[in-house]
Amino acid sequence: MIIVIIKQKSKIEEETWSKFVSGDKNAFSSLYSLHIDSLFSYGMRLKPDRDFVKDSIQDVFLDVYEHRAKLSVPNNINFYLFKALKRNIFKKLKIERKADDFRPLSTMDFVTEYNIENETIGKEIDKRKKEIVTQLMKELTPKQQEILYLKFTKGFNYIEISQIIGIDHNSVRKQVYRAIKKARENPIFKEHSNIIFFMLYPSLT
Repeated sequence: MIIVIIKQKSKIEEETWSKFVSGDKNAFSSLYSLHIDSLFSYGMRLKPDRDFVKDSIQDVFLDVYEHRAKLSVPNNINFYLFKALKRNIFKKLKIERKADDFRPLSTMDFVTEYNIENETIGKEIDKRKKEIVTQLMKELTPKQQEILYLKFTKGFNYIEISQIIGIDHNSVRKQVYRAIKKARENPIFKEHSNIIFFMLYPSLT
């Protein structure tokens, strides 16, 4: 049932994108509405500055709108926009920081306290359980946190994540297994595996 819903949503998005490319302004507004919350949530994990993230998202959509005539329908619209947002944020931070102070994108902080997606699990676990998961995630590196978020919360595959993060997809796969292994060694996981198992168990897609 879930797969059917996802496919239907994807079909609707593709049709909306095609209309947008053809110059339909209402379709453009629909695309923005469909993805703004997800993009904002991800952007805040990379740079917890609301105005900065909002401006970055606006830049992405303006760029898409300006080049719409040259665009084809992406295989995964959500992935396309996530990658564009990550690239835009990286570009802005690189300009803001001095070269000797700038950390590579792969080591940017990934804000742990934003790691729990309310709309995904808010109805399934209470505040205390969210705190448990957040505490566990803090044991992981920022890169591992971001990869797990993209993998399990957003559903991107290894190749898509590698393009968003900017590392080889085999490295992404290794990072996932290392993160899972590290998580499972933590007493928090052993005590509350029934809560967080669904978040941290690796899919082999």
